[in-house]
Amino acid sequence: MKIIGRSDRGRVRQNNEDAWTHDSTLGVAVLADGMGGLNAGEVASEQALVAIMDHLRAADKLDSHCVEAAITTANRHVFDLSQGDAKLNNMGTTVVVWAALGDGRFALGHVGDSRAYRINRAGLEPLTRDHSVVQTMVEQGVITEAAARSAPNRNVITRAVGLAADVKVEVVELGRASDDVFLLCSDGLSDMLDLEALAELCRGATKDRLAELAERLVRAANDAGGIDNITVVLLS
Repeated sequence: MKIIGRSDRGRVRQNNEDAWTHDSTLGVAVLADGMGGLNAGEVASEQALVAIMDHLRAADKLDSHCVEAAITTANRHVFDLSQGDAKLNNMGTTVVVWAALGDGRFALGHVGDSRAYRINRAGLEPLTRDHSVVQTMVEQGVITEAAARSAPNRNVITRAVGLAADVKVEVVELGRASDDVFLLCSDGLSDMLDLEALAELCRGATKDRLAELAERLVRAANDAGGIDNITVVLLS
């Protein structure tokens, strides 16, 4: 399996609290966007990745239950770290996990507003829904999708790994075709580029040009302002 990732500080932030990792042999990629004071966001995202990968690598079989358990384990790990060090208090992170299951299927688990998309000849398909205040408002009909993009509270999430002892993980199993390409990203990409712009950038994506697409996406987010850390992971 081919997995390519790029992470960039952006044009405004002084440090990068995003992190990503992968295991091509296992067919797993994980992306996290940390939050917290000082270096706490970086600690949260990195520690979540370590806990998730350790759990998945030790599993007898990968399935949606295993992905959910890996994120739950990471949540408890990050939470316990935050309780043991005042400098790490209230740290947390978003997480999105993609795992190949065999038989043309994959599991996708996430917490927060980092996203996953499917790219193929039909276009760009969102596979996750943000766990955020504005997404809830959109679903309740309070504001429109267009208004949500500029809402002042658009970055306020309703779930995160590590903020509490327990967290609700959203996980699904889906089928995949041989020509599918998958995109995982932090909100440093999705906040800068709407679905139409992302779809245009991803049009014609092929397995042998993933590195080029990753660079193009990061560059476009920076050109649009780069107000947050930007991380993209592409899988095929």
